[in-house]
Amino acid sequence: MDTLVALAIFLGVFTVIFKGMIDRHSAVLYGAIAMILVGALSGFYSFSDAIDAIYFETLALIFGMSAISSLLARSGVFAHLADRAARSSGGNAFWLLLVFSLLTYALSLTINNLATMVVLLPVTLATCRRMKINPIPVLIAEIVSSNLGGASTMVGDFPNMIIASAAQLSFLDFIGGMMVPCLVLLTAALLFFQSRRHELRVVPSGPVEDDDQDDWELPRIDQFRLRLGLMTLGLAILGFLMADALQIRPGWIALMAGVIAAAGARFGNDEIAEACGVSDIQFFAGLFILVGGLVAAGVPDGFSSAIYAIAGDSEAGRLLVMMWTAAGSTIFLNAGPSTALFVSLAPGLVADVQDPTVWWALSLGVQAGSSAALTGATAGAVAATQLSAYLRDHPDMLAHMPEGRTLDFKEFLRWGLPLMGIFLLLSSLYVLLII
Repeated sequence: MDTLVALAIFLGVFTVIFKGMIDRHSAVLYGAIAMILVGALSGFYSFSDAIDAIYFETLALIFGMSAISSLLARSGVFAHLADRAARSSGGNAFWLLLVFSLLTYALSLTINNLATMVVLLPVTLATCRRMKINPIPVLIAEIVSSNLGGASTMVGDFPNMIIASAAQLSFLDFIGGMMVPCLVLLTAALLFFQSRRHELRVVPSGPVEDDDQDDWELPRIDQFRLRLGLMTLGLAILGFLMADALQIRPGWIALMAGVIAAAGARFGNDEIAEACGVSDIQFFAGLFILVGGLVAAGVPDGFSSAIYAIAGDSEAGRLLVMMWTAAGSTIFLNAGPSTALFVSLAPGLVADVQDPTVWWALSLGVQAGSSAALTGATAGAVAATQLSAYLRDHPDMLAHMPEGRTLDFKEFLRWGLPLMGIFLLLSSLYVLLII
């Protein structure tokens, strides 16, 4: 009975989020409160259990890397990099997609991938309009590249931050285990987009329109914020590399670097909370409490039993089933919640709990799912919202897009599902090679 009640609360929370009935932060907060109350009354989950379920290192990583990312983003340097990338395209539509994808991947390695997308989107849309390019493939390529960049390192996205805390992995562990497969997947993704490059041009190309000066105004680079941001990012990365020698977990190093960044960044009172990722911290704290309730009620045991029933005694089979299942759940739950759900059952699928292969399988599965659908990664929803707003201000851009199409759930699936299949097949080969 406790299992069914806990599962009903969890599924109820993400059902209302998926249907857009309430914002995700409020839904998770109310769900966490409900889980604690029901758990306390039933005796399977106490308030102290809820506190123990929170990965405080993950919250520290979110705070630190959000503050550093916001500082660099507000310096204006990313916008200048994006503008130079756009100018290098020389009017070639696929070259623009390629350059923006590589830039997005590179920035997402150390800067939060969502922050990277927020900064690049305005430049991308303005450039696509001037070059008369269909923006949908470019935006999807950027979202996929941001997912892959974030999955390549410990600090690029929220799922890997959760995995790092749960598995006590280091910065170099992620570089060694995730960088190469993600680069292979990035190559496969770019080849996929190259095969569909004809969809970048709905109408014949014309002259690049540079006369709309109000369309995109390049911000001035704030040299102080740029220097401080690069310094704190450098200190954080150096700390991550020396974490084992210093015997300090990466989360607390990120927290210290983030405090320096936030203290010196001169954020306004109205932007300090957003800059430091307070809403994300609240969301993941509530999420960990929700998942802790599921664990206390025995829900992950049921998932583990199902995986064992499907894969039997084959450890490789169990990892592949988990990876594909995590990809499917990510489409509906989003990357962070899906990871939080699976980290509790992942260690039980391998004989050697010190073997990190199980964590790479989970990370790759979540990454594949987050690239499959608009709901898989928060960057997808942000891109769709910005495109809709841009089209309202610039309706002439509709002439460069297929009639009746926009960046919605159905259109993203048309690109994302084949990519997810490619990613999962290549990731499965990688897992089989290293296990």
